[in-house]
Amino acid sequence: MGGFTRALLRVVRGVGGTRPGVVVIGRVVSPVQRWLYRATRGRVSLTGQAPVLLITTTGRRTGKERTVPLLYLRDGERFVVCNVNPGFERPNPWTLNLRAHPHVHVQVGRDTFDVLAHEASVDELDRYWPDLTRIWPAYQAFHDKGGARSVFVLERTERRS
Repeated sequence: MGGFTRALLRVVRGVGGTRPGVVVIGRVVSPVQRWLYRATRGRVSLTGQAPVLLITTTGRRTGKERTVPLLYLRDGERFVVCNVNPGFERPNPWTLNLRAHPHVHVQVGRDTFDVLAHEASVDELDRYWPDLTRIWPAYQAFHDKGGARSVFVLERTERRS
């Protein structure tokens, strides 16, 4: 990765920890990332080297499928995803949908499969938190300001393609 790209990622990560940054990520970056990920089958990402997957949840009220790109950690065949609500916005819909309907669909690169999600136990949270904050330091910044953490572990149930 070139120096310009590294510098740009530092700026994006810094801005991602602010209120305007959260809005831009949700309204602009996330839809572009979703399109780019699907179009390139995960080969190109707006996050640089940070790993991204697409998770498709079922709306708890609408029943409609919703797909969002998320940063993740891999632990063998398990995937760990996180959201820290910074306290100035409503809970992220994907976390609410995942709690209501934990059977979801995931795309990692070219692979797509079904998973069953569960909220991380205290032991899992202790184990995964340092690596999650290395991937996206804003998680720690939001948590330090009183933000609520939502960490989920996704385990494969069957392969789709």
